[in-house]
Amino acid sequence: MEFNEQILEKNSNIIKSYTKSSITVLDKEYNYNVIVPPENSIIKCNLNTSNITKELIIKNISNNADLVIIALNNTGCIDKTPIILKLNQMNVGVEVMNISSACSSHNILLSEKRDFLSFFIFN
Repeated sequence: MEFNEQILEKNSNIIKSYTKSSITVLDKEYNYNVIVPPENSIIKCNLNTSNITKELIIKNISNNADLVIIALNNTGCIDKTPIILKLNQMNVGVEVMNISSACSSHNILLSEKRDFLSFFIFN
């Protein structure tokens, strides 16, 4: 699916399109697991559905992020409770959602200039 063009700052990591196995940020396609901040470089991510833990999520978030999006093809494949509880203790919200919803939410949060991170886990 493709999104309509939004006018944002040049260094904003807007998601232009997605499939079940990739996302396109600006004009580059990523067909591997990535962490997408609102700005700056996209980070290749070694997380996968079998090793997502609260410790690995916490290790990768910045000190000022107030929300984490975890995007998966199958949201029922991980135990979300420990991740949600730990991040909430840190005053960080967390949403686990499918790829489509995560892409839309990412772009909305980006337009609101929120400080967040999106984890896209395809496998």
